[in-house]
Amino acid sequence: MGQPISEQEIRKLMDDEKWGTLITVDDGRPYAVETSFAADDNYLYTGTKRGGRMNRALEKNQAASFKICDGDHRGHNYRAAIVESRAEILTDREDILYCLKIIFAKLGLSLDSIEQKADTFAAGKGSLSLYRLPLENIGGIASGKR
Repeated sequence: MGQPISEQEIRKLMDDEKWGTLITVDDGRPYAVETSFAADDNYLYTGTKRGGRMNRALEKNQAASFKICDGDHRGHNYRAAIVESRAEILTDREDILYCLKIIFAKLGLSLDSIEQKADTFAAGKGSLSLYRLPLENIGGIASGKR
């Protein structure tokens, strides 16, 4: 059984991992997608396919959780964290640009055309909808073997 971990350890897990699971409720049923993310002191940033099921569900109901974990293949050595929050759909160009910058930097992607991408997304075009989840309610556990 896991032991609770500190906020500092949760933040380290968020820094270490590049992928997590965005979870919401769609028509009364749980729905989840794997997605890349990045976090700063106040928010977790992520995105999903514009017009996809997750995007449609979050437009109706912003309640969301984000799960991050790592571990060995047997589950004996792990860290896990959850953010219970609401997904704010980003529409302001500067918010979109910031979101793209921190996610691209974390993933090691080129920032060359990021201004153009921000313009495209802010105009309601492009392939992604971007979100931020306030880091107001976070928790985590880890195995005793770490």
